Amino acid sequence: MLTKRNSWLRAGTLTVLGLGLAYGAQSFTEKKEVKIENTVSRSLDDQTWYNNELVNSDPTNPANYALTPKFECGDDDQEICSIKAPDNGSGQPDMSHQVSPGVTVEDQIEDALSSSNTNTTVQAFRSNQ
Repeated sequence: MLTKRNSWLRAGTLTVLGLGLAYGAQSFTEKKEVKIENTVSRSLDDQTWYNNELVNSDPTNPANYALTPKFECGDDDQEICSIKAPDNGSGQPDMSHQVSPGVTVEDQIEDALSSSNTNTTVQAFRSNQ
């Protein structure tokens, strides 16, 4: 009877020891924490933006542009009508986006105004009504 009791005690002790080792080994394994950050979705694809301010608008102000036109573009070269630029993440054109090294969307708008010619950013003009 004494040996049977010793066998059960020995088996129980070994089981507890084995479970302790298994638990200890798991605590030393490296667990990576995954962090998910909410980011503003920003499209780098160029979109056509329309200048919806009618008279003497600032063509470099992104708030003056929308994806749907209020006015028709024409052949006159008095005001910028439409531009191609990516979204800045808040539903406006990104004026600081580099079209080519050292040249931004805003730079090309200013160049088009001074030369009265379209370029890769400025797509169309309209008359100043």
